[in-house]
Amino acid sequence: MAKDKLHNAVETALIKDGWINIQSIALDYEGIDLNLDIIADKLLSAERDNIKIAVEVKSFSNPSVTYDFHQAIGQYLHYRMALTYLSIDRTPYLAIPHAIYTNYLAQPFFRDSLILHRVNLLTIDPLRQEIAQWNPNPQSP
Repeated sequence: MAKDKLHNAVETALIKDGWINIQSIALDYEGIDLNLDIIADKLLSAERDNIKIAVEVKSFSNPSVTYDFHQAIGQYLHYRMALTYLSIDRTPYLAIPHAIYTNYLAQPFFRDSLILHRVNLLTIDPLRQEIAQWNPNPQSP
């Protein structure tokens, strides 16, 4: 499976932020194969449980942001469903370029859809290969 062009920047950003065990994972949902881009863990203190996330990466490289948004949300919802069905305890996130979020996805249509579908977002600065924003932050108590 071909990696999204933002994939390496997301991996690097997660490593810089202290995430470990970064890898891809294949999910088998009753004979349907799904390839989730990234899983990662973050070790906290002895008093708190470790954080486990699953990340679907989307660069939004097509001319139509709306088309890419439909694709991204559909995949995100199906991966979230598969994680639940397979009892895989990971919080799903959709990783996108920060500029796409600020220039497009903050608009009412996209914002309302993200809220309605309870999409967790991770925005990336691809040039600096750093996390720009978590929504919500997985490290919040």
